[in-house]
Amino acid sequence: MAATRSLGTVLQKLSGIPLTFPDLTSIGEFGIENSEIDVTTLDSAGNFKEYIPGFKESGELPISGILKNDTFLETLNALVNAQTVEYWKITTADGAAYWFAAYVKSAKEGEATPESVRTWNSVLRITGAIVYAEDGISA
Repeated sequence: MAATRSLGTVLQKLSGIPLTFPDLTSIGEFGIENSEIDVTTLDSAGNFKEYIPGFKESGELPISGILKNDTFLETLNALVNAQTVEYWKITTADGAAYWFAAYVKSAKEGEATPESVRTWNSVLRITGAIVYAEDGISA
Protein backbone atom coordinates (compact mmCIF):
# COMPACT_ATOMS: atom_id res chain seq x y z
CA MET A 1 0.00 0.00 0.00
CA ALA A 2 1.32 3.43 -0.90
CA ALA A 3 1.47 6.23 1.62
CA THR A 4 -1.54 8.55 1.65
CA ARG A 5 -1.81 12.18 2.61
CA SER A 6 -3.78 13.37 5.62
CA LEU A 7 -5.29 16.22 3.63
CA GLY A 8 -9.05 15.69 3.55
CA THR A 9 -9.33 13.95 6.94
CA VAL A 10 -12.57 14.95 8.68
CA LEU A 11 -13.64 14.95 12.36
CA GLN A 12 -17.36 14.84 13.12
CA LYS A 13 -19.46 14.80 16.26
CA LEU A 14 -22.37 12.54 15.36
CA SER A 15 -24.68 12.70 18.37
CA GLY A 16 -26.51 15.59 19.99
CA ILE A 17 -26.28 18.45 17.52
CA PRO A 18 -24.03 17.03 14.75
CA LEU A 19 -20.91 19.06 14.06
CA THR A 20 -18.16 18.77 11.46
CA PHE A 21 -15.06 20.43 12.87
CA PRO A 22 -14.06 23.30 10.58
CA ASP A 23 -10.58 24.50 9.67
CA LEU A 24 -8.71 21.62 11.36
CA THR A 25 -4.94 21.82 11.27
CA SER A 26 -4.17 18.79 13.45
CA ILE A 27 -5.77 15.62 14.75
CA GLY A 28 -3.38 14.10 17.28
CA GLU A 29 -2.37 10.51 17.61
CA PHE A 30 -4.80 8.05 19.16
CA GLY A 31 -5.01 4.32 19.79
CA ILE A 32 -5.00 1.71 22.53
CA GLU A 33 -2.71 1.46 25.53
CA ASN A 34 -2.62 -1.04 28.37
CA SER A 35 -2.45 0.19 31.92
CA GLU A 36 -0.08 -1.73 34.18
CA ILE A 37 -0.59 -3.48 37.47
CA ASP A 38 2.50 -3.65 39.64
CA VAL A 39 2.91 -7.22 40.93
CA THR A 40 6.39 -6.76 42.40
CA THR A 41 6.94 -8.73 45.59
CA LEU A 42 9.63 -8.66 48.22
CA ASP A 43 11.21 -11.71 46.58
CA SER A 44 10.93 -10.64 42.91
CA ALA A 45 13.80 -12.22 40.96
CA GLY A 46 16.90 -10.09 40.44
CA ASN A 47 15.42 -7.13 42.29
CA PHE A 48 13.33 -6.20 39.22
CA LYS A 49 9.84 -4.75 39.26
CA GLU A 50 7.19 -7.00 37.70
CA TYR A 51 3.97 -6.07 35.91
CA ILE A 52 0.89 -7.57 34.33
CA PRO A 53 -1.41 -5.76 31.90
CA GLY A 54 -4.46 -4.05 33.35
CA PHE A 55 -7.35 -2.27 31.68
CA LYS A 56 -7.07 -1.07 28.09
CA GLU A 57 -7.42 2.65 27.51
CA SER A 58 -8.11 4.65 24.36
CA GLY A 59 -6.70 7.85 25.85
CA GLU A 60 -7.12 11.41 24.72
CA LEU A 61 -7.29 12.98 21.28
CA PRO A 62 -5.76 16.45 20.90
CA ILE A 63 -7.19 18.50 18.02
CA SER A 64 -6.54 22.01 16.79
CA GLY A 65 -7.49 24.40 14.06
CA ILE A 66 -7.65 27.95 12.82
CA LEU A 67 -10.22 30.12 14.59
CA LYS A 68 -12.11 32.01 11.91
CA ASN A 69 -15.03 33.09 14.11
CA ASP A 70 -15.70 33.30 17.83
CA THR A 71 -18.91 31.30 17.48
CA PHE A 72 -16.90 28.11 17.05
CA LEU A 73 -14.93 28.73 20.26
CA GLU A 74 -18.24 29.36 22.04
CA THR A 75 -19.48 26.00 20.69
CA LEU A 76 -16.36 24.24 22.00
CA ASN A 77 -16.78 25.88 25.42
CA ALA A 78 -20.44 24.79 25.51
CA LEU A 79 -19.33 21.20 24.80
CA VAL A 80 -16.81 21.35 27.67
CA ASN A 81 -19.46 22.73 30.02
CA ALA A 82 -22.03 20.12 28.96
CA GLN A 83 -19.72 17.25 30.05
CA THR A 84 -21.64 14.91 27.73
CA VAL A 85 -20.24 11.72 26.25
CA GLU A 86 -21.13 11.76 22.57
CA TYR A 87 -20.31 9.74 19.46
CA TRP A 88 -17.54 10.85 17.11
CA LYS A 89 -16.11 9.79 13.76
CA ILE A 90 -12.80 10.42 12.03
CA THR A 91 -12.80 9.74 8.30
CA THR A 92 -9.40 9.61 6.63
CA ALA A 93 -8.65 10.94 3.17
CA ASP A 94 -8.77 7.40 1.73
CA GLY A 95 -12.13 6.55 3.33
CA ALA A 96 -11.08 4.56 6.39
CA ALA A 97 -13.08 5.50 9.49
CA TYR A 98 -12.77 5.42 13.27
CA TRP A 99 -15.80 5.63 15.59
CA PHE A 100 -15.59 6.32 19.32
CA ALA A 101 -17.38 7.84 22.29
CA ALA A 102 -15.80 10.88 23.93
CA TYR A 103 -16.44 14.11 25.76
CA VAL A 104 -14.75 17.44 25.15
CA LYS A 105 -12.27 17.72 28.00
CA SER A 106 -10.85 21.14 27.15
CA ALA A 107 -11.21 24.05 24.75
CA LYS A 108 -8.69 26.87 24.51
CA GLU A 109 -7.75 29.68 22.23
CA GLY A 110 -4.20 29.21 20.99
CA GLU A 111 -1.19 31.37 21.68
CA ALA A 112 -1.14 34.81 20.07
CA THR A 113 2.14 36.00 18.58
CA PRO A 114 3.02 38.87 16.22
CA GLU A 115 3.15 36.47 13.26
CA SER A 116 0.30 34.12 14.04
CA VAL A 117 -3.35 33.69 13.23
CA ARG A 118 -5.95 32.92 15.88
CA THR A 119 -6.15 29.21 16.63
CA TRP A 120 -8.08 26.87 18.90
CA ASN A 121 -6.95 23.76 20.74
CA SER A 122 -9.11 21.09 22.26
CA VAL A 123 -8.82 17.63 23.79
CA LEU A 124 -11.37 14.85 23.44
CA ARG A 125 -11.33 12.24 26.22
CA ILE A 126 -12.15 8.92 24.59
CA THR A 127 -14.16 6.49 26.68
CA GLY A 128 -14.36 2.84 25.68
CA ALA A 129 -13.02 1.24 22.51
CA ILE A 130 -12.21 2.81 19.16
CA VAL A 131 -13.86 0.95 16.27
CA TYR A 132 -12.03 0.91 12.94
CA ALA A 133 -13.28 0.07 9.46
CA GLU A 134 -10.83 0.18 6.56
CA ASP A 135 -13.57 0.73 4.00
CA GLY A 136 -15.41 3.34 6.05
CA ILE A 137 -18.40 1.07 6.69
CA SER A 138 -19.53 0.97 10.31
CA ALA A 139 -18.66 -2.23 12.13
